[in-house]
Amino acid sequence: MAKKIALALIVALAAAGAASAQVTISAGAALSSADAAGVGLQSEAGLGGNIYLDYLLPISVPLSLGFEVGYDTAAWTSDAITAITVPLLLRAAYHFDLNPKLDLYLVGKIGYVIGAVSGSGISSAQSNGITVEGRGGIGFGFDIGVAFYFSPVVGLFAEAGFDRYNVGYTVSGDYKTYEGYGQSSTVNYSESFDVAFNRFLTVGLSFKF
Repeated sequence: MAKKIALALIVALAAAGAASAQVTISAGAALSSADAAGVGLQSEAGLGGNIYLDYLLPISVPLSLGFEVGYDTAAWTSDAITAITVPLLLRAAYHFDLNPKLDLYLVGKIGYVIGAVSGSGISSAQSNGITVEGRGGIGFGFDIGVAFYFSPVVGLFAEAGFDRYNVGYTVSGDYKTYEGYGQSSTVNYSESFDVAFNRFLTVGLSFKF
């Protein structure tokens, strides 16, 4: 009987905590840039988009856990290649000033980033028997964020700091080299390039439930 009462109390406390917890869904645009190690070219800075889903834990410490998904592109105009990233990250945040109108927090994130490439430079390479393939890598970040709610549900937020997405692409294929007297030989070529996306600022709308 005592065990049943204790279990009922635990369930009731958990339900009360869950009822008081909040879920925040944020969507924003980000400023980002990219560089490719081994190529020596700085890409054009580009805009990306992110969606955050954060759940404030029903505990005495103001911690939240969440998930982040996004989309970024950056192009190297000289190579006519665009690098694409899709981050899939877990988030954890500590909230310093949590009230109905203002939320100031520190957030850390880590996860996997899907990497891809596109552009006319790839089509040109494929016509010569060369394959260009994107590859993924680790993503992480540390940011300070602030959200201001001008209604009980809707607000504005900004996160500033440093997020890094480590992706890349591989160029490979067979091509012919020509020597004297019309002789030719086939050479297999393969080279990998590391691409780092750096994100510095994200601003957008936040919805609290």
